[in-house]
Parts: sequence; C-alpha cells; structure tokens
Amino acid sequence: MTGTKLEDVLYPKKFWRITPSFQILIVSILFTIYTLTAYLNYQDTGTMFGYPLSISILFVPIYEEIIFRGFILLGLMKYYSWKKAIIISSLLFGLWHLKNIFFISQISQNELIYKMIYTAFIFGPIMAHITLKSKNIWIAVILHYLNNLLAPLFILVFNSYIK
Repeated sequence: MTGTKLEDVLYPKKFWRITPSFQILIVSILFTIYTLTAYLNYQDTGTMFGYPLSISILFVPIYEEIIFRGFILLGLMKYYSWKKAIIISSLLFGLWHLKNIFFISQISQNELIYKMIYTAFIFGPIMAHITLKSKNIWIAVILHYLNNLLAPLFILVFNSYIK
C-alpha cells in the first residue's frame, strides 16, 4: 500500500466493476438525496441535521475524505507505515468530530462521544483502508454520503437498544 500519491486517489478510476462515470453518477445522486433530506430536515427543525443552516454541510463527505484520506493519510504514509498512518489519521478524524459540540444544539455528551469513537475506530479505518486498496478516494466519498444518510437510523436503533 506504499507509494500511493494524492493525485493517484483524487482522480476516479475503475474499482471492481464501478467505472469512473458511474462513481460520478453515484456521488451526484447521493448529493441530491442528501440535499433533499437536509432541506426536509430544515423544513421540520430549522436546522440541517442539527447544524445551523449552511450550504457547506452538503459537501462534508467530499471535503472530509479529501482532508483525512487524501492529505493527512497519504502525508503520514511518507513517514510511517500504512498501518500507523491509518491509525493516526483515523484518530485525528475522530477528534475532528469534537467540533460538533459547537454546532449541534441538541447533541448530548454521550452522543458526541459515541460519534467520536465510531469515526475514530470504525468508520475512519474502514474508509482509509478502502481508499488505499482502491487507490480511489471517491469510493470513500460514496460510502461517507451513505453513512451520513443512514446515521439517523442507526442512532434511533442504538438509542432504543441502550434504553
């Protein structure tokens, strides 16, 4: 997994049977669904998934993957093994989500801690591994959009399970 460069992962390339055109189509469809869901959420709550109204929330999966799996992960791989780079970038990704305490008005400390643990120890390493294996950041972007769309469902199930 060594030798992967930022420019290598930023350009869509065929992964398994998913062509670059289909990847772009999937990202576009998921962006549209995410935008419509955010709009409906805004209509109901006055927020976009608990965040204040901002168009940037719609691009979170794209810029987080570019920052954490592009710049940080691949930058760390210049100095560390791919395993250490995945661990460090994933821990930083989890820590990054501490910012949510300032933006999500209804978030509890426990919910924030669960999100940080999930992103640092489950989601981050999986997306890093997928990016390195596929040498394609766009597969991780697609999965990140799906994760963010399905997260409210998982939270409902998890909260009902722990009560």
